Amino acid sequence: MKNTKLILTFFTIWLSIFFNEKLEDYTAYFCILSLGILHGANDLGIGKKTLHAHAFISKKWILLLIYVLAIFSVAFLLMQFPTMTLTLFVLFSAYHFGEQHWESLISNKGVFAKLFMTAYGMSIFTLLFSAHSLLVSDIIQDISNVRLSPTLIQMSMYASLAITAILYAIKYQKTFEYSFTLRQIFYLLVFFVVFNSTTLLWAFAIYFIFWHSLPSLVDQMNFLYGRTDFKGFVMFVKSSFLYWAMAVLSLVGYYFILKQYFVLELSMFFAFLTALTMPHIFLMYFSKKVD
Repeated sequence: MKNTKLILTFFTIWLSIFFNEKLEDYTAYFCILSLGILHGANDLGIGKKTLHAHAFISKKWILLLIYVLAIFSVAFLLMQFPTMTLTLFVLFSAYHFGEQHWESLISNKGVFAKLFMTAYGMSIFTLLFSAHSLLVSDIIQDISNVRLSPTLIQMSMYASLAITAILYAIKYQKTFEYSFTLRQIFYLLVFFVVFNSTTLLWAFAIYFIFWHSLPSLVDQMNFLYGRTDFKGFVMFVKSSFLYWAMAVLSLVGYYFILKQYFVLELSMFFAFLTALTMPHIFLMYFSKKVD
């Protein structure tokens, strides 16, 4: 899987040579709205299995109602308390991304591991933010009316990388072989090159699709069906297609309702992803308790 992700990543870098910025962004929208949202489109099935395992309410229509209310609640919080909600979203997403990368490698999932996974995820985010610091500053200001300087964003990147390295050295340096450590550093260098070679949206899409969504989709197939082959993928798509379609259609409605609040189109898109992703992050966290 690691080799596949690297091949796909380098292929997209090569592909971007032939793309202009608009084509990169349109391709990114397509990838995020297809595979990106698809990887979270079976949350109701996962929620049903998770809640049933904990002897909670597991009727699907109740789960759907709770899930939709959660999405609208996050959207409401983003409108009323944008700075707090955006900050929490980045922190939770950082942990979510870090967990996806390290969960199969770290057996002890205690507090230290969670801190390390969050720091690693923040390293990914800040690498991306630093590569497009001016645009990121514009988006954050558009959503929250708070302006972050490019210097602060860059310092956040250095701090995240340093904290990740320190935590790794304290706990995991002796756990993994030297070659493994070098490979992880190489991955970060790959992300640095990708993020600095493409547009913000295309860079986010490359990481989000190849390094998060596809591995997560495989994990979910195994969790739900106990298989990760093509038939399992077909089963996943069939069971999640309705929710996926609803999510994509809701983006259209989201656009017409909230476009008056934002100046930048990207601000609206990332605000939509925030509202859609927060319930998914919590559900995936609790689903790990069942595994």
